[in-house]
Amino acid sequence: MSKTMETKLEPASQDSGESILSRQLKDAIVSQKLAPGQKVTETGLAELLSTSRTVARGLMEQLTVQNFLVSISPRMTLVAPLTVTSIKENFMLRKMILPELISTSIESVDMDALSVLNKAVEALNVDKDNDDQVLELLRLNRQFNLMLFAGSKYELPVIWATLLEDMAMRIYWIYVRQHGKLPFAAAHHENQIKAMQEDDPKRVQALVRKTLTQNEDRILSAVLSSDHFHSHDLIV
Repeated sequence: MSKTMETKLEPASQDSGESILSRQLKDAIVSQKLAPGQKVTETGLAELLSTSRTVARGLMEQLTVQNFLVSISPRMTLVAPLTVTSIKENFMLRKMILPELISTSIESVDMDALSVLNKAVEALNVDKDNDDQVLELLRLNRQFNLMLFAGSKYELPVIWATLLEDMAMRIYWIYVRQHGKLPFAAAHHENQIKAMQEDDPKRVQALVRKTLTQNEDRILSAVLSSDHFHSHDLIV
């Protein structure tokens, strides 16, 4: 699919350790302003982000390593495809990493902050046709998930899990744009918080696996039941 990159992006909120431009570019891919399979160029990206070609080149290299972009040849870079296979792969990896990782972070998690975030997610009224509102919901959900394992002493799994959560935003975008909500109830987060407060690692692991499995089933069901998505790339 070919599009031109004309619309300049609004500033994105900055995460610790991540540049504003990097987050802006990821948000553009998540929200399909840069659609799966779309060609990305240094010149077009520099104009889109109001930056230099040198910075744009660096961002392209960074997001290629992180699998948001794919390099087909030295002169051809595309937004990474979003397929049923890539959805299954993301959930498979998160089910392998997150239950153990989160259960090792119990002592360092700020439970009050988690509760505040969960209430913010629950209170957000989302118009599924409003890209900004959908993106805000996904950002809050991602922030909640990152807080679950941010205090882990295992640095490499934290890096992997953070990248997987970034990629998961692309997946949840499809569901929220169809249904106007996340594929789980606020009670799932509340149960996770309660299990962590009770310092019950086994229950935490079981809840994380259960939530991820249910989310995967609901998202794949939504994708496979819609004629709109019967294509290689899942473009909303």
